[in-house]
Amino acid sequence: MNSLLRGERPEIAGRALSVAPGGEVALDGSRPAAGDGIARELARLVDPSVPADAAERAIAVDQTNTSVIVGERLVVKVVGRWAAADRAAHLLERLAEAGSTDVAGYAGRVDWRHPSFGTSTLAIVTEYLPGAQDGWDWAVDDVVALLAGTGSEPDFPAALGATVARLHDMLGADAVAAPAPAPAERAERARTALDAALEATRRSGGPTAARLANRAEALRRDIRSLGAAAPGLAFDLHGDLHVGQVLRSTGTPPRYTVIDFDGDPQLEAAERGRTDAAARDVAHLLVSLDLVAAVAQKRIGRVEPAAFAWADRARRSLLDAYRATLVRGELFDPALLPGLEGEQLAAELTYADRYLPRWAYAPDAAITHRYPSTDELPEDPWTPPPFEPTST
Repeated sequence: MNSLLRGERPEIAGRALSVAPGGEVALDGSRPAAGDGIARELARLVDPSVPADAAERAIAVDQTNTSVIVGERLVVKVVGRWAAADRAAHLLERLAEAGSTDVAGYAGRVDWRHPSFGTSTLAIVTEYLPGAQDGWDWAVDDVVALLAGTGSEPDFPAALGATVARLHDMLGADAVAAPAPAPAERAERARTALDAALEATRRSGGPTAARLANRAEALRRDIRSLGAAAPGLAFDLHGDLHVGQVLRSTGTPPRYTVIDFDGDPQLEAAERGRTDAAARDVAHLLVSLDLVAAVAQKRIGRVEPAAFAWADRARRSLLDAYRATLVRGELFDPALLPGLEGEQLAAELTYADRYLPRWAYAPDAAITHRYPSTDELPEDPWTPPPFEPTST
């Protein structure tokens, strides 16, 4: 069920909520944390059967918000900024009403009605999936095992394609025609992403800059194709779809669960909430398969052509399963994929420059592999950096 808090400084577990002028949400001036009882009390507002002494445990990978496991049964995501979870709450509620089993079970949300800021979602409560891992672990493990000869061809690409198709069929039930300027806007957004990546790599220096510059024209060619495509249909997407947003739970067959419907964190909140073409989610997921191939090569400590040979097969398998499963075939325009993939690879480089410099090797590898070089600038071959655990 859903619950509602009211007032400028409502209390949770004896601590006062507040919103700073910049939108930061705090309790007594600090972020909530596992063990302080905040997540448990929020969970009890949604599910009164949660024990008053239920244990809390942190989920360390959540960087933007605060996610806490309560009673080994529920996950409570508490926002770090006002309105950060509104989109996710809306989409998860829609998917729950449609009967989706491809997302974590939705228990409810806690909204906050503030006299100055209006009403927004403070926390989302979903089921906890014990033992589940995200794709930067399980997908890379599967590919490393394949490369080492200790594992068979992974079947997860087809499972992911079918999963996303089911989600798109549900979310796309109310798709509408995209406005006439949509193709030009998509092309401009992608050009801006590539320009930002070129600037970021030039500024930081290193071999990535030359490799990207030598492939910029090939990327621009794909990006220009976005302007020539039809506007198509638009609806609410996941918006930030990659293998790290998919949990795999043990079982036969394993369960794949899509998480984090907050949208692309590099975009402003208003931009994240815009509808778009199904191909954007598909393009992001295809790019992430190439990134898995790069991470696997880092894990084994060498350039391994078989990694991208796997990625080629995986991309075909994912696309085949997606198209075979998608009932609303009119939602998907494959002509958008090249340009949207180019944009996403550029965005990955910009993300690395801003937040996680050690991640740049992965999109660098994919760009170097996928796009022909003009050889205008001298460049070194791509090689993986020394292994250390990382994620996006």
